[in-house]
Amino acid sequence: MTTTSRGTYLLKYFLIFLVLIITSCKDDDIAPAPGTGGPPDSPPPEPNDVGVNYYIASSGDDSNDGLSPETAWKTSGRVSSHEKFEPGDQILFLRGETFDNITLTEAGNGTVKDRIVIGAYGDENLAKPILQGSRDPFSFTIRINSMSGITIQDLKIQGANGDQIYIDPVNGRCDNIKILNCHIDGENGRHCIRFETDIDSGSFFGADSVEVAFNLIENAGQGYDNTSDGLNFSNVQKNGYVHHNTFFNNKSEAIDIAAGTGHVVEFNIMDGNGDRDSGGIKTHSLTGNGIHDTENMIIRKNIIKNCIQHAVQIQDGRFIKVFNNTIYHNEENGKNALLIGSSNEALYDADTWITGNEIKNNIFHGVTHTITITVIRFGGSKSGSPAIFWNDHDRYDISNNIFFGGDEANAVVVRIQTNQFMSDEPYTDFSNLGSNNSLPYADFLQYHPDNFNVNPLLNDPENGDFSLKSNSPAIDAGLAVGLTADFDGKAINGKPDLGAFEF
Repeated sequence: MTTTSRGTYLLKYFLIFLVLIITSCKDDDIAPAPGTGGPPDSPPPEPNDVGVNYYIASSGDDSNDGLSPETAWKTSGRVSSHEKFEPGDQILFLRGETFDNITLTEAGNGTVKDRIVIGAYGDENLAKPILQGSRDPFSFTIRINSMSGITIQDLKIQGANGDQIYIDPVNGRCDNIKILNCHIDGENGRHCIRFETDIDSGSFFGADSVEVAFNLIENAGQGYDNTSDGLNFSNVQKNGYVHHNTFFNNKSEAIDIAAGTGHVVEFNIMDGNGDRDSGGIKTHSLTGNGIHDTENMIIRKNIIKNCIQHAVQIQDGRFIKVFNNTIYHNEENGKNALLIGSSNEALYDADTWITGNEIKNNIFHGVTHTITITVIRFGGSKSGSPAIFWNDHDRYDISNNIFFGGDEANAVVVRIQTNQFMSDEPYTDFSNLGSNNSLPYADFLQYHPDNFNVNPLLNDPENGDFSLKSNSPAIDAGLAVGLTADFDGKAINGKPDLGAFEF
């Protein structure tokens, strides 16, 4: 081989190698960084080499084949009546238009690689297509029954008097569900997103590997039901991933996780908007649904603000890690920034049940009694002295947190309550409890000494800036808990700061 031909040969294979490298990096190049506002709306769909694209537009006709924008279907009803979708199929609604609700019942499954997508097409400058729920009869805007491998993305979902997105594994599992980059408005309805629990049929099907990310989830239950959540995770058995969402003005919890294992909740904003029933995140056990346990869960780098009910509730569980969150209350006579205890009589007295929980590096900033830690004994039919676990370091390791803004003399309240988990009365004033139920902050520190009752010196929390001032005592005050970046994606070098932001 001559020198010239050898050079041509090497150049040819170098170019092939370069093309392969660029192709393999394509997905990484568009991945959003932590703390960003999320990905933009998906671009117009490209030719589909796996499944087929089905188009829906108001100018269409349900007698069409739906396989092109020119032969689009007209209504959501035509989608609901389609017998079976295949892996890789896309169900695409035209941007800037409004459609009715859809229900898919055992209408095919996607795979982890080739998912069935319910999304959008058309001019990216137009608004997300709206799926409008019905109010008569009781209904849901998007209902997925016993299907896996589904992605719901780039839609505005609103108007149902039930749940806006209702995932129901009534006859089979609902694994690998993704809800991405949607605006979900639950006003005058119930939960914005709900993974249902079927506990009455005698058989049980659940959901694994669920992702909810980059969504605006707001107004659940407003004008309808004060028990409604932004995201109700009552049926996700393992590996739920909830990240980079904004929860706003939801009537009950932003996120309610009823049992399961391996869930990660990070980089979310949970804003209760001062609603008297609003809460942040709650974990608890749930009997009868085939899951029961709440364990091995991570709650980190979230901002939880303006929640008048409990901002962080760890009702039951083991090995739940609550790391580097910033919690800010700004209402008088709110409830607790942190609540620990149990809601399950059958599990509470089991010595191995509540164990290994870690609450570290958080900022709990409130007013009046909102930094109270409450421990609740679910009494039921049991009698005798309640088992109080909060002062057992092996069950609750509460370290390197800032608790600030309350009355230090009553910063911690041990509240023993039977027969119900939470009081029905809003704005419970914990300072009026009997002396046997209150514990001064200094006494709390005997069990958990590495905590601080100091002003964290946040820059402008009233206007949403929870970053740290240059003289904040939170700087470099954290424990190493395996985090590499803060809420905005800034690298953590050395000891982490307390809260969601690095200085």
